Amino acid sequence: MKFSLVCLALLCAGATAFSAEGQAAIVKAHNDLRSSIAKGSYVAKGTQQPAASDMLKMSWDDTIAQSAQQFAEGCPNDHSKNEYGENLYWGWDSEAIGNLDPYGVQASKSWEKEFQDYGWLSRTLDQATYDTGIGHATQMVWSKTNLIGCGAKSCGVDPKNGMNKVTVVCQYKTK
Repeated sequence: MKFSLVCLALLCAGATAFSAEGQAAIVKAHNDLRSSIAKGSYVAKGTQQPAASDMLKMSWDDTIAQSAQQFAEGCPNDHSKNEYGENLYWGWDSEAIGNLDPYGVQASKSWEKEFQDYGWLSRTLDQATYDTGIGHATQMVWSKTNLIGCGAKSCGVDPKNGMNKVTVVCQYKTK
């Protein structure tokens, strides 16, 4: 009996909220953005950005995904204190939340939208640049970051607005 519980705990620890298709869609959303920046074809709030010569391709990492999922399970309202870079996203829906896959891409597009909303005035990430509101977007395009893992949790009804809340956590690391 004890052995069965240990095996079950180990199997559950590897589970993330995103299917293989959902994981691939998140990675694609990141790589599409990174590719357009690498090619010099990305336009942020009307300004074409220079090409990035050292942009790495992003890949899914199951260990990072497990960390992100574990953190997402607590329906956090603030960032974790771990060794990974991290983006958080919250979404609300009047309908019950079932399949979490669409929220991974929705989160990615929301983070990328920071460049459109606030611009991208400097390639140097200092406090002044970060304070312009593009912190999530820069995490997606940090050139040497090439590993991502994400988790999500349907957090039930949010008492603040009576809508169903979902939390998405993506964590990032260099190889």
